[in-house]
Amino acid sequence: MFTLTLRKKVILALTLVMALAFAGSIMLFTGILRRHIIEQNRAELGSQTAAIAKVIGDAGLDAFRTDLAKWKAIFRGRITIIDDGGKVILDSDANPATLENHRDRPEVKVALAGGEGTSLRWSGSLNTYMLYAARRTDAAGRALLVRVALPLDTLRKTLVTIRDRFLIFLLLGAVVVYLVGAWTVRRFFRPLERIVDSADRIADGEDARFPLMSDPDLRRLTGALNAMSEKLRGALDDLRSEREDLSRIVTSLPVGVILLDDAKKVRYINGVAVSLLDIRPVVEPGVPAERILPAADIYTLIEESVAGKDACLELDLPGNRRRFLRICARKTATGTLLVLTDLTEERALEQSRRDFIADAGHELQTPLTAVRAAAEYLLEEEDGDSPRRKCLVTIIEQQERMTKLVDDLLLLSRVEGQPPRDDPEPVDLSGVVSLLVNELRAHPLAGAIRIEADIMPGATVNGRREDLARAAQNVLENAVKYVHERFGSEEGGRIDISLQPGDGRYFLLVRDNGVGVTEESAERIFERFSRGDSHRARGRWGKGGYGLGLAIAKRIVAGYGGDIRLLRSDDGATFEIELPAIS
Repeated sequence: MFTLTLRKKVILALTLVMALAFAGSIMLFTGILRRHIIEQNRAELGSQTAAIAKVIGDAGLDAFRTDLAKWKAIFRGRITIIDDGGKVILDSDANPATLENHRDRPEVKVALAGGEGTSLRWSGSLNTYMLYAARRTDAAGRALLVRVALPLDTLRKTLVTIRDRFLIFLLLGAVVVYLVGAWTVRRFFRPLERIVDSADRIADGEDARFPLMSDPDLRRLTGALNAMSEKLRGALDDLRSEREDLSRIVTSLPVGVILLDDAKKVRYINGVAVSLLDIRPVVEPGVPAERILPAADIYTLIEESVAGKDACLELDLPGNRRRFLRICARKTATGTLLVLTDLTEERALEQSRRDFIADAGHELQTPLTAVRAAAEYLLEEEDGDSPRRKCLVTIIEQQERMTKLVDDLLLLSRVEGQPPRDDPEPVDLSGVVSLLVNELRAHPLAGAIRIEADIMPGATVNGRREDLARAAQNVLENAVKYVHERFGSEEGGRIDISLQPGDGRYFLLVRDNGVGVTEESAERIFERFSRGDSHRARGRWGKGGYGLGLAIAKRIVAGYGGDIRLLRSDDGATFEIELPAIS
């Protein structure tokens, strides 16, 4: 395949310019020469018509007719005598009787009007282009027109001869100019070829430099290119070092990393990812992602990431080594990044913790029951307000707190370990919340608190009634406790409860003006054993909760496809429980 290099393009452009210049020169020269020859012949024809007119005027028309052949030989043109009416009287090349009236000929019209006229036109009688010159004269008192015509064949031959000689001269000049131009272009491009050769060697990784040139401009160019080459080499070395460091870091990470390109083919995968996914053959770059992904959910996650949505999923991979993985996908500039985290040990520890809580809770119930029975038996023997009676009452109170703690731990363990039910039952959330609001108004700490409720009827969700009631109750009791902590038995406390629909879901808002939640506590308010008033003292010994209420509520609501959030406010706190409506 023929390729036009820059040098060839310059030579081709130079050749085209020369060709156009030579063609223009030929056309211009030929036109000028043609006009000059025509004007010269017009002047000559004018002299000839004047001479013939003089002869006819002096010797008469008959004498001129006798010497017509001699005059034609002298002037080498066609001689025609025309009367003032346009009738041809005499013609050197044709029988006058066969010629039509010439009164309408351009040169005849001009000569009749002004005495002399010329024209260049096609001759119908001779079938050629002719140059005509006509002059008016008088012969024996009779007005006549003398017309001499010169055929242009002679003119054309003259022009062709001159043009051919000029063309040969121009072609010789063009060849000389082309050779000189090609030599100049080649000499000009030779330093550039050396620069390109050095650039190719640098691109191939050789330690080369651009040559120094004698021309000042090219010397500046090569100096700038050498400086740029040094900077580029340094940048490439830094990039290579950074890539090696990044590769070591990614390889040593305790998480799996898979980088896919836009076509969802593997660009990079570290050893941890190979181990977590239990991939047996060696994964080479360019392998389609579906060949190494053990579950279709991962591919769905990749599609969501390509659409611009960062998402994660937890996956249970069965097999000889059962693993629990968290896989997160994020879109990058060149594809998708998958990060795999091994949750197997965490799940095992969580299961062990739940088993321990369940076993310990059941084991603690028996001694706690025995302690309460013994304390109540001893309390029956005590009368009055003795110190012994106060100690027995304290024992019973603490036994109740311990029993409630065990019950909460068992419930938390159950809701964390229990998978979502496949056949949830419809629950009238409006009725549940209304009942809880009535119970809340009868709460011992809510005597001075103003409780307002706006509950829409007919709100129905899927779940277990006792679980949803426990979640809402924990949030409501939490509000009562912290409003009472701020206001005590004084007026001013307020709790607003609202249950409203929105976008296929129901929202239960509990807003209070209690002590509020600090920014530090808000980040872990739904964790186990985390309390919103952790910055304050518990008060009297043995009072207060253990920070399990909101954790239980969070997990119950999440188990039924909902969510619970803390909405910060300037005065107090607002909790929002969101549950999907039955479609």
